[in-house]
Amino acid sequence: MNKSLNLDGIWQLRWHDGDRGDRLQRIFRSESDPARAWPARVPGCVHSTLLAHGVIPDPNRGTNVLACRWVEEMFWHYRRTFRAPRRPPGARVWLVFECLDLAATIYLNGREVGRHANAFYPCRLDVTDVLRPGENQLVVAVESGLFHAAHRSAAGYNVPLSSELTKRPWLRKTQSEHGWDWSPRLLNVGIPGHVRLEIATNVRWEHCVVRSTLSDDHATGTVTARVFVEGLGKKPVMRQLTVSVKETRQRVTVPVKIKPGLNTLEAKLEVARPKLWWPVGHGAQPRYTVTVTLGDTGTATKRIGFRHIRINETPHPDKGRYCILEINGRPIFCKGGNFVPADLLLARVDRRRYTELLDRALEANCNFLRVWGGGIYESADFYELCDARGILVWQEFIFACAKYPATDEHFLADVKREATHQLRRLAHHPSLVIWCGNNELEWANWQWGYERGVAHPDYALFHLVLPALVRQEDPTRPYRPSSPVSPDGEAPNADHVGDQHPWGVGFAETDFRKYRTMICRFPNEGGILGPPALPTLRAALAGGPERINSLAGELHDNSLNFADNTAPYVGDHLIERWTGRAVRSMSLADYVYWGGVVQGAGLAEYVKNFRRRMFDSAAAIFWMFNDVWPCTRSWTIVDHYRRRTPAFWPVRRAFAPVTVVVTREADQVRVYGVNDGAELTGTLRFGLLALAGRYPLDETQPVTLRPNVSTLLAEFSARHWDQLGRRTHVAFAILSHAGREVARDVLFLPTFREMKWPPTKVTVQSAGGQAIFTSRTFAWRVCLDLDGERALPDNFFDVYPGIPTVLDWPRHLGKPRVLRVGN
Repeated sequence: MNKSLNLDGIWQLRWHDGDRGDRLQRIFRSESDPARAWPARVPGCVHSTLLAHGVIPDPNRGTNVLACRWVEEMFWHYRRTFRAPRRPPGARVWLVFECLDLAATIYLNGREVGRHANAFYPCRLDVTDVLRPGENQLVVAVESGLFHAAHRSAAGYNVPLSSELTKRPWLRKTQSEHGWDWSPRLLNVGIPGHVRLEIATNVRWEHCVVRSTLSDDHATGTVTARVFVEGLGKKPVMRQLTVSVKETRQRVTVPVKIKPGLNTLEAKLEVARPKLWWPVGHGAQPRYTVTVTLGDTGTATKRIGFRHIRINETPHPDKGRYCILEINGRPIFCKGGNFVPADLLLARVDRRRYTELLDRALEANCNFLRVWGGGIYESADFYELCDARGILVWQEFIFACAKYPATDEHFLADVKREATHQLRRLAHHPSLVIWCGNNELEWANWQWGYERGVAHPDYALFHLVLPALVRQEDPTRPYRPSSPVSPDGEAPNADHVGDQHPWGVGFAETDFRKYRTMICRFPNEGGILGPPALPTLRAALAGGPERINSLAGELHDNSLNFADNTAPYVGDHLIERWTGRAVRSMSLADYVYWGGVVQGAGLAEYVKNFRRRMFDSAAAIFWMFNDVWPCTRSWTIVDHYRRRTPAFWPVRRAFAPVTVVVTREADQVRVYGVNDGAELTGTLRFGLLALAGRYPLDETQPVTLRPNVSTLLAEFSARHWDQLGRRTHVAFAILSHAGREVARDVLFLPTFREMKWPPTKVTVQSAGGQAIFTSRTFAWRVCLDLDGERALPDNFFDVYPGIPTVLDWPRHLGKPRVLRVGN
């Protein structure tokens, strides 16, 4: 029988800087002054405790993050007492920490029982000979990792100066904590995972893994349960391993022999004609409840889904290969963004936070999130919520934009334990469809000069060690050694094979019209900078001047704005290039509006270009979905406080299940209909419109959008457009179905500052649960809200001359009000 004793709750926290504060020896004393300690909740982190007691300010606001940096430079001591039951004869006891961040030494009753320095797998310590019946004292000495890696060198590992200081490649914790273009440096420290005692006799239950596979004809699903146990006696013992599926009322029981030492036990069960799990928009997400029991030793319940995964990389008829994710034999166009840690203080991210973020993803019509390799392996809540919502997950092992010291045998062994734990922990989630070795290290090894300094120290990790572990622990999913990566010996970021990070736009190049000609097979990361929602911007600037170029504004800005390899202040340059307006002269509301107009247009160009090429291109994954803290400028469509940024709305429209895309290709204007779902018939109105209010080319025709493809619906010569004038006329398309507008698109050829905008006046009428917007001239980027907190039917949209824009408008939204129009 395995039993456990929960040690979560309120501990006592003390600090030590090497001279002041309580030294470890004082912490051990029973007479240690409790008045000098802070009550600290475990699970939790030091920063959260100090914030709760008013010792540090909220790091999200103003320049407070700088005032919090001392925390990572201290030694911290957690202390608690607990009463333990008398140990049964022959039983052994383990102390288990689900997560320690980062370098910890653990003491039980004044005796060191173990050390741990990896935040990505649990610490398990045998304390059988140290635990006492009755009262026990537990002390954890922990620090952020700065002292743990102090004797290491990061020189030659191709990291920024800030990461050389913190020795990022050596520390197995969230990589972005060390500072990234969108994140400040703030190293977490504490006990962010659950703590417990485990007591076992005869057999110790360690881990249960449940995998699901599907036959090629989808007629049979197989449930494979693997239980990892340790035989504690001197002789083998027999047990019954039972696997049951609640929904089908099936059960299988097999006898198993457990030998002394570590054992892997396995049982299988087949499900006939299982209901298939699908990505959102392609079907339902049925799940099956699997319970695994090993006699009286232990039990575990997992929820699984049956689906088949394939990456189709067959030869492309033009050049290279396709790169299409197929689920249950159906090609899936992947729409979404890159997911990064949702808070500077990871312990604050709970199920409610994940729920809000993933609901925003669905609202934005996403079906895919890439969990980026500089962040974390997210908590179980994240994957469970993705399972339920049908959001596909690309999961990277936590390595990004650096070389890693995998030639060090201790580092490599530690990473193997980390990877094994995560592969087993996440194996049952149907939403997780791809394992990836790292972010951009293959690209860096080819083209970023990684042969200099410490040359290629981690190549075998991603091409040998991790793929072998995936084959051993989770062979149901494809593994890719890096992102981007290409087959056939091609350059990793080649457009015509593999996946891509199309950063030819977004850094030094701010002309996002260049997205229109990109032919990427699986674009997985690319983006445009822009502002957050207005209240979030004010939070970032709190306590100082309300200026983007204040100290707080620059601290919360993206570091790309100050990089040497981009245009001067590239974020400001982006807005000025496209609008002709200087950021320095803008109010905060001006900045949020105009920056949002530009970012939204750029991200929409990215999405629409790849969607209209479906499946020559099979994804439109942008950088990035969410923010780690309130930024004055970032890449996201959902900011730190889960508010919708101005760019949210154009991306949402571009990701809609059915949409139209207008392009100019040489001397032709073409209109594509993109359809993720079943066949749709409707009416297409298309042509040229004058911003001042006329339609010199206005045609209407019936159209059919075939299922799950992009269809060329209409085309016409561009010569008439050239004659009329590109600065006064735009190409447009409106798709209607059953008398109701489904989608619309408009194509500008010059930059926005070059257009000859006419004056405009938008009128709004409310009737029958609808808001009706009209204008005699083209009304560009009509803004109803800058706060991003309301689930509006639309925002930052255009009103075409004489054609009403009709939005469903529930009563709880109040009276619709136009705040701004781009004209």
